[in-house]
Amino acid sequence: MRTLTRGRGDERMRGSALAAAIAIVLAVVAAPSIAPAADTVAEALDDALTAIALTRDDLHFRTDYADMPDSFRLTVADSLLARPLDTEQYVRGFADDVASPLGITELVVAAAKELDLIAWPEECPGVGPEGADALGVLLPAFARAREEMSHAFAGLTAEERAFLVEHAPVLLEEEEFDPEKPIDIREQEADEAEELGDRLLVIAGGIDYERIASAGAIVAEAVDASLAVASDLREQHGPATGGDRYSERLGPESIAWGDVIEVRRTDQGTVVIGGTGTTYYGRGAALIIDLGGNDVYDCRENADEPMDGDDGMHPVGGALHSDPVAVVIDLEGDDVYLGGHHSFGAGFMGVGILVDLAGDDRYVAGSFSLGSGLFGVGVLRDAGGHDTYEGDTCVQGAGAFGIGVLLDEEGNDSYRAAVFSQAFGFVMGFGLLDDLSGNDSYYAGGKYTDEIRYFDHYISLSQGFGFGWRPDASGGVGMLVDGAGNDVYVSDIFGQGSSYWFAVGGLVDFAGNDQYISYQYAQGAGTHITVAALVDYEGDDNYVAKGVSQGCGHDLAIGILHDLSGDDNYTCHDLSQAAGNANGIGLFIDDAGDDAYGLRNPNNTHGYGNLRRDYGSVGVFLDCGGVDSYTGRGEDNMWWSYSDHGVGVDMELQPVETEGGAAE
Repeated sequence: MRTLTRGRGDERMRGSALAAAIAIVLAVVAAPSIAPAADTVAEALDDALTAIALTRDDLHFRTDYADMPDSFRLTVADSLLARPLDTEQYVRGFADDVASPLGITELVVAAAKELDLIAWPEECPGVGPEGADALGVLLPAFARAREEMSHAFAGLTAEERAFLVEHAPVLLEEEEFDPEKPIDIREQEADEAEELGDRLLVIAGGIDYERIASAGAIVAEAVDASLAVASDLREQHGPATGGDRYSERLGPESIAWGDVIEVRRTDQGTVVIGGTGTTYYGRGAALIIDLGGNDVYDCRENADEPMDGDDGMHPVGGALHSDPVAVVIDLEGDDVYLGGHHSFGAGFMGVGILVDLAGDDRYVAGSFSLGSGLFGVGVLRDAGGHDTYEGDTCVQGAGAFGIGVLLDEEGNDSYRAAVFSQAFGFVMGFGLLDDLSGNDSYYAGGKYTDEIRYFDHYISLSQGFGFGWRPDASGGVGMLVDGAGNDVYVSDIFGQGSSYWFAVGGLVDFAGNDQYISYQYAQGAGTHITVAALVDYEGDDNYVAKGVSQGCGHDLAIGILHDLSGDDNYTCHDLSQAAGNANGIGLFIDDAGDDAYGLRNPNNTHGYGNLRRDYGSVGVFLDCGGVDSYTGRGEDNMWWSYSDHGVGVDMELQPVETEGGAAE
């Protein structure tokens, strides 16, 4: 995908910048002054803004700098661009909502709401009859979801649907850098990709996304309901005896072998029930319920075969245009999932859901997998165990013209991807990675060279990243929420609670001593008319980035980094730690703790703003407690200002007396 090259140098934006930044003349302070007193962080922010002759209401962006608003613009993006300081409240509020275990249905409905969709039209009934077994709940829901998906694409011609099938995944995939490829070939390919992209956007405008969301909610509700009765199957069938239930191993061309209880053909596709022993799955099915055992789902040999809609021809837990519903429920065991594209909780023009309730599991897939929705809904829920997730593009909670959710409820987990992953929201997309507990590691990058900026760095666009298709289509919402644990986040170019082009990006970590490592456009960075925030509640944390990071807003965007407690270390080179550039807003707040701030360039950090397009950029740096050390402009218990619209304040909040007279 040539997304980052589209619109570079594009002058289709008109006008100037920060509508708030009227002509203000602020005298540069030659030396820091004693910091003013304040009772709360909110008051400290108000005081800092007053120092540069601004109020909260002054900070807002116009949203009409593109030629015209596109049809994919989300209400939340416009709302937050109008009131950018509400970005943190929005990100924290959504994280609070998903911080405790929720059903899949609630997550899908919540994601749909952020896309301005209602996932429950009145004509959609609920799950199967009361007292039904798992199949009695699921299969009727499959039929209703198929109807919804049919309605979703009813406005397209057969040729347009075929175009989506052929080109949609390709346009979102990157190509590994080949230094031997001539420049003229590169330019030709970029032009061709742009033409295909323009065609894709036209077709995408004729899809009923509310129907897609409704199909996802219907299947999700049925899966949630079926989990309560799925264990009845285990009691009914009991453990395996005498080895394989199938008399012979049929080989990889079969759907399943080993401890297989039943393979049933239904009007809604093939249903496979695996026993409590080890079961091997070589292909997908409309529905797989596995009752236990250390199972192996290995679809790699069939990953590149055409999916013709015949029973069992789609990936495990992956729904495709030809067979738009697929569900896997695995009750327990240390399982291995190996597959190609569109696997393990993936919906490509369909709804794919995978639920694994227990065990230390390993998931390895290609692209558009592991909780990925591409013109569809994809959900992966893992309820327990220490798990590993590996994929390439649009994986691990990625939504592109759809909804992608990865929910991991406990365990020390490892996430590895290349690009557009780990809570990624593309155009008309919502991507959520919700990890509730454990010491987790997140890595995104290492494969696709950032040819625009650096040949020794890689694009990530992951870990709570919202991304638009500049200049033609506004972006979506990417939210990464981690509930607890000592976590490590590693990205390279673009990541960690950041966003690009009319999108929303957020990363919220509730507890633990965490490491945030990236290079550029990261850790609360908004770039090109967008909003983004990274919020860390507790722990002694370490932040490392090169630039345009750590609370940086670039080009009519806001970027926020807020760390609420702990003894933290922050390292950067330039244009970071409260930097507003090209009419952006950079906001950096550290509430408490003995913190250390290291940087290379003191001339565009620690509360920096500049003039651009005859208007101002704003940078506000706040440290509200602790004994702090600085390499740069800051000083402990002082305030400073050295640029047109930038200010830094290091202060101790005033103790607040409780009713009993004790200080807090």
